[in-house]
Amino acid sequence: MTTTAPVADQLRLVNAPATLWRGTGQDLRDVVASRELLRAFTSRELRTRYKGASLGWAWALVRPLVMLLVYGLAVGVFLGAGRTTPQFMIFVYSGLLAWTLFSTIVMGSINSLVANGSLVSRASFPRLLLPLSVVLAALVDFALQASVLTVGYLIYTDWPSPSALVWLVPSLLVLVLVAMGVGLALAAVNVYVRDVGFLVDVVLQVGFWLTPILYSYSQVLGGAEQLKLSAETVSRIYMLNPMANVVIGFQRALWPAGDTPSAAAAAFPGRLDVRLAVLTVVALIIAWLGMRIFVRLSANFGQEL
Repeated sequence: MTTTAPVADQLRLVNAPATLWRGTGQDLRDVVASRELLRAFTSRELRTRYKGASLGWAWALVRPLVMLLVYGLAVGVFLGAGRTTPQFMIFVYSGLLAWTLFSTIVMGSINSLVANGSLVSRASFPRLLLPLSVVLAALVDFALQASVLTVGYLIYTDWPSPSALVWLVPSLLVLVLVAMGVGLALAAVNVYVRDVGFLVDVVLQVGFWLTPILYSYSQVLGGAEQLKLSAETVSRIYMLNPMANVVIGFQRALWPAGDTPSAAAAAFPGRLDVRLAVLTVVALIIAWLGMRIFVRLSANFGQEL
C-alpha cells in the first residue's frame, strides 16, 4: 500500500518569505530552471533599450565615446596628462569601460523592479530574473564598447600582449560580482524606499573620481604630501576601493603602453594578482549577500509595486 505525502508537503510557495541565510541552492536552481525566461527578459531588455532610436545599437557607444573625448581634451590636453601618460586615450578608455559596466549594472538593477512593477505584481516567477537580465544585457553592451579599442590600437599601431589580457579575467569577474551583489541589494531596498536610485547616482559620481580612470596610481601617491600622510597610508586607504583594483587590472590588460618603461612610473607596483584573488572571494560574498537580501525582501514586492 502506497501513501502520499500531505498536499502541504508537495507544494512549495512561489516567492514565499525566505530566511536571510538559507535557500541559496534553491534560488539558484529556480534561476537555472527559468533560464528560458531569463533569456527572454534579457532579449527584451536589449530590444527596448534602443527601441525607436534611429541610431539603434550605436547609442551604446555614444556615451563612453563622448566621455572619452571630453576627458581626453580636458584632462589629456588642457591639464597636460596626455604628455606624461603614453597612449592616454586608451589608458582612459580602459578605465571607462570598467566604470561604465559597473554603473550600468548597479543603476539598471536598481530600476529593474520598479520599471517592471505591473509584471512583478501580476505574475509569479523568480524575481531574481529581472536584475540578472540587466547584468547580461550590460555585458552585451560591454562587448560592443570594447570593440572600439581596436580602432585605438590601429591608430597607435600597438596591441596589448596576449599574456597581459589574462588580467581581464579576474578583473571582470570581481567587477560583475560586486556590481551584481550591490545591485541586487539596492534593487530590493528601492522597492520600499525610492530615494535609493538618486542617492546611488550621487555616490557613483563621487566613486568615479575616486577611481584611477583619468589619473594614474602614481598621482594618487603624489597627493599624499598635500594630505600630510605617508604614501603607504594613502595607498592602503585608496586601494580599499574594489573598483580601483579592477580598473588597474583593466589597464594592465588593455593598455599596451602599460608594460613599457615610459609608463612604469604610473603603474601600480604591488601584487595585483594577490589583491584580485582576495577580492574575488570578497566579491563572491558580496554577490551572495546581495542575493539573500533581495530574496528576503522579495515577498512583498507585489504589494509595494
